[in-house]
Amino acid sequence: MMTASLEKWLVTADMSVTVVNLDPGIENPPYTSDIDIREYVDYGEVMNSFNLGPNGALVASLDMAVGQIGELREEIIEMGRDYVIVDCPGQMELFAYRNSGPLMVSSIRDADPALSLYLLDSNIARTPAGYLSSMLLGLSIHIRFVLPQLNILSKPDILIEEQIEEIVSWSDDSYLLEGVLEEFSDGLVREYSTAILQMLNDIGNESHVIPVSARSMSGMESLYGEMQRIFLGGDNLIV
Repeated sequence: MMTASLEKWLVTADMSVTVVNLDPGIENPPYTSDIDIREYVDYGEVMNSFNLGPNGALVASLDMAVGQIGELREEIIEMGRDYVIVDCPGQMELFAYRNSGPLMVSSIRDADPALSLYLLDSNIARTPAGYLSSMLLGLSIHIRFVLPQLNILSKPDILIEEQIEEIVSWSDDSYLLEGVLEEFSDGLVREYSTAILQMLNDIGNESHVIPVSARSMSGMESLYGEMQRIFLGGDNLIV
């Protein structure tokens, strides 16, 4: 959904976009992919041929597709558009934590400017412990892909404005989050949470969260501004 909305926003702003689908198991993506990994590997056939379950077939399909990633990149280059949005499988543990996932991303990128958009689900991030665990997962993704990363609070529509503001304040002021964690947790949970928060502070992880709604498109302009800050040092391409 976020991929489709970001593509729509960029196109509305008169920029050309190539959308790449890297999920071999998706049946009906909410966008029309210009380049699709399903043209290189048949997820259903892999599942049937090797008698695999859904997750095993996804892993096998991604491993098989790595050998053809050069052709996929050539397709992207031939289109020559302003932006390339790569939609990765939602099962992060099967994509990000296996060698095939980061290898595919780095091969598609090559030496071109790129960044990672990490989505924090509002259902989870609405609680202090859930937010902290989401940020820890985001850090692990950042380490795996070695890309500049922007943290997006997705599905903010399900929250009231005060909740959204609170989550953003946690991302901007770790002392606020630490205080809330101490208030609403105890024992080992408090100890672990404090240690994780301290680690995030020590390594200087950029934790600012941008609320972006794929449904209403709110927050897209702020997201684009942050993208430009990374790509072009803050210059904005929209006139």
